[in-house]
Amino acid sequence: MEKIRKLIYLLQLEEYNTERFLNWLSKNSIEDLKEKKNHLKITLRVLLTFFLTSLLLTFTKDKKAVAIANMINKRIFQLIEGLIFLAAKIKISLYPDLKRIVITGSYGKTTFKELLSFVLQEKFNVIKTEENINTKIGIASLILKKLNKKHEIFIVEAGAYQKGEIKKICELVKPDFGVITIFGIMHLERFGSAKAIKEAKSELIPFIKDRNKLFVPQELNKFIDFEKSIVKIGIILGLKESEIISRMKKFKNPSHRLEEKAINSKITILDDTYNSNPLGFERALEKLKDFKNRQKIVVTPGIIELGKKQYEVNYEMGKKAAMVADTLIIVGKTNRQAIFKGAQKGKKKKTKIITIGKDENVEEIIPKIIRPPAVILLENELPDHYF
Repeated sequence: MEKIRKLIYLLQLEEYNTERFLNWLSKNSIEDLKEKKNHLKITLRVLLTFFLTSLLLTFTKDKKAVAIANMINKRIFQLIEGLIFLAAKIKISLYPDLKRIVITGSYGKTTFKELLSFVLQEKFNVIKTEENINTKIGIASLILKKLNKKHEIFIVEAGAYQKGEIKKICELVKPDFGVITIFGIMHLERFGSAKAIKEAKSELIPFIKDRNKLFVPQELNKFIDFEKSIVKIGIILGLKESEIISRMKKFKNPSHRLEEKAINSKITILDDTYNSNPLGFERALEKLKDFKNRQKIVVTPGIIELGKKQYEVNYEMGKKAAMVADTLIIVGKTNRQAIFKGAQKGKKKKTKIITIGKDENVEEIIPKIIRPPAVILLENELPDHYF
């Protein structure tokens, strides 16, 4: 059963996408998959997958059994999710005075959501999507479980892996305000092109009738101005500009999103491990530069899900990181070659480049190379099925 558990964990990591599940298995051995960063979450879908797989093992091999079980489950859960979605749609329609704000974009969604919520909750009763919940079913479940008549503003983070998903979320929420943080190349591997990504995020636009309540980037790979956008939203909702700005100054970044941690007076960690993208990586390196007269260490496995651009982007990130870092530690095999070659091109004379396996403990390596005062940038962590 241990092998079946690993297969179902892989399926969960691939968000129950059968094609991606089988594609991973065609290139890797399931025996190499370990539950380290995360663990299998025991849900109704997982339990049902275990049960169906057990029945199917009589007729076929384990990998195929899990894949078939998942395809059967897909039909079952489409029905269940349809009922949940309908119930949530009915419930939210009972709150006509609720102000609804939908935030999407390739990156920066969670930071914008948390900053906006932090500002508005000073004066309003705010409900927001929690942590990294940003799917249709996650949002619908939140509405059913937690939305009540005391809430005045609903802030929704909307994510997408394919066209049509943002549209469905907007059909549920019916937003008054719409925010697209950036059109970037996150999940390029899934969408296939930058054009497809822009089209998917832009599904939000037709739902915002008042264009003063719509915030959209004017260029590809360029963020909207977060602070100006939040000031405008706050003013429309009745807040004063001075109190909005004052409130924003007290905000702290969400955990693991370029979070600054002082270990002691001589060692600082910049924790940017939640995820990574080209602009975020560059912003983290800019912050690293601000630490003067300190040893600078960058630890990264690089960026994933970039499709055909993955080598090119990681090559450039390696090059830029080596221009800033005194020591660059490349973690794992996924982007090792691209980052290493880029780093060799961009490195300073004294820059050290170290490569380690994903399972090696960075905390054991850093004490051997650190020379305080020092600052360590931890840029990204990969899920367990990347090596």
